[in-house]
Amino acid sequence: MRSPGSTFDLRAALSDEVRGALAELEKGDGERKAVHACRVRLKRARSLARVGHTFAPGLSAVFNDSARSIMGSLAEARDLSALAKAARRLAKKSKKRAAVGLKTASEALEGARDVAGPVDLAAVNAGLRDLLALAQVWPEASARQVKRGARRVARRARRAWRKGSDRDAPAEKRHEWRQREKDRLYAAALMEGVWPRPHRHGASRRLVDQLGREHDLMLLTQRLEASPSLAGDEASAAAALKALSARRKRLVKRARRVAVRLHAGRA
Repeated sequence: MRSPGSTFDLRAALSDEVRGALAELEKGDGERKAVHACRVRLKRARSLARVGHTFAPGLSAVFNDSARSIMGSLAEARDLSALAKAARRLAKKSKKRAAVGLKTASEALEGARDVAGPVDLAAVNAGLRDLLALAQVWPEASARQVKRGARRVARRARRAWRKGSDRDAPAEKRHEWRQREKDRLYAAALMEGVWPRPHRHGASRRLVDQLGREHDLMLLTQRLEASPSLAGDEASAAAALKALSARRKRLVKRARRVAVRLHAGRA
């Protein structure tokens, strides 16, 4: 029986997010905006599944692995679009040589996106329906279990912040930090009213946005380092990489400032 204090139905919320992902994909017929909206819904669902880890750890792991697989099949077009956009945005703020290289890279990435293979909508649809079945068998949770799960998500975000915000932290630690902050942002927004602590949504969104932009620039850096011809020539690639490095450092510095304020209250 449900605890009298429980005010959040995790199973229903999970099911709603997966249904929303299905609706976005079917409504958009695989278009880029629909794919992006579907992926956001899946990220929100995965955040809720992590709240549910405390009372259904095995189911949470299966749900997250299944959702990650679906997101991976939707990732190629999204990644190319995001990197092209990041290159264009930075080009507007860069010196001439770097701007030329970044614009050239943006055009190349957009070209690659346009010739990328179509999303296998039938396979994604089947995967989402399997995911919905998992959501619908989630065990009913007490108020205490939901609160413990929410605290676990917040605690993981704080731990990832400590490891990933250091000036010399490797890219994978910063990526983990971004993921855990995103979990907390989505879970707290979806659980508003029952989240165990006051949550600063504005600061949390800014932090996730800054870490997300830095992550895209890191991926763009890796592509340019592997294929300098993406920027046109060696000199343009070198200038673009220098601009990317400087911008990434600024974004991480801003993220650290926001995170210090955000975590001060153990949000």
